[in-house]
Amino acid sequence: MVKKSEKNTKPKSSISKSAIDRVPTGIPGLDEIIGGGFVKNSTVLVRGDTGTGKSIFCLQYLYEGALKYKEPGVYISFSESEKVIEQHGLSLGWEMDKLKDENMLHIIRYEPHEVVNKLDQGGGSLRDTIESVGAKRLVIDSLTAYEMVFENNYKANESILTLFELLRKWESTALVTSEYPVTPSHESGGRLGFLTDGIINFYHIRTNSHRVRALEVIKMRDTLHQNEINIFQIKKDGLGIVGKLHEKHF
Repeated sequence: MVKKSEKNTKPKSSISKSAIDRVPTGIPGLDEIIGGGFVKNSTVLVRGDTGTGKSIFCLQYLYEGALKYKEPGVYISFSESEKVIEQHGLSLGWEMDKLKDENMLHIIRYEPHEVVNKLDQGGGSLRDTIESVGAKRLVIDSLTAYEMVFENNYKANESILTLFELLRKWESTALVTSEYPVTPSHESGGRLGFLTDGIINFYHIRTNSHRVRALEVIKMRDTLHQNEINIFQIKKDGLGIVGKLHEKHF
């Protein structure tokens, strides 16, 4: 017979930390505010205006995953060329060529309509690339460019849902970017926000002396995440969170 006192010792939370597999991002300061990393096989929307740091953030997620955690990654771009994206990493002193040679990092440039056709084929050569390298981390940059292929929002949402379903079948933890201007006072999730497991907003905020880059976790499935806005900096070796945004900054 179980004693009454023993029954009361059971944890009250319905979410067991040990039952949730997480993917550490490797980005300094980020894992501490999202419960240790992204939920494995989730899709997270990285949203913000041009120049807020989204592409560097996503590339660093792949780079750190390959370098520290031995998880192959694929970066799918609908706008910038492979060379330009590689240059982003090289400018930060990252060993891009080494990871490419080791088959740990792949950067692929597609026209959006090419991906639409591949989705109709169950992924086609895109699926083949992801499966051949055993990619555990994916970046799609950006869905804004992808949506422009479609004549209406319904068809765009339908295709994006198909894409997200394939990402989960491929057992990858994915970041998808959106050129969506947001501010700390703008709370709308947007259409894409309803289709993803998480949302991180990127801001370029004017303080009392200068502009700062900052990010805010809006939602993260199965995660007791931090709700504050955090300032980050892009230094010579990459992006890292340096502290919370306070009223004193204004």
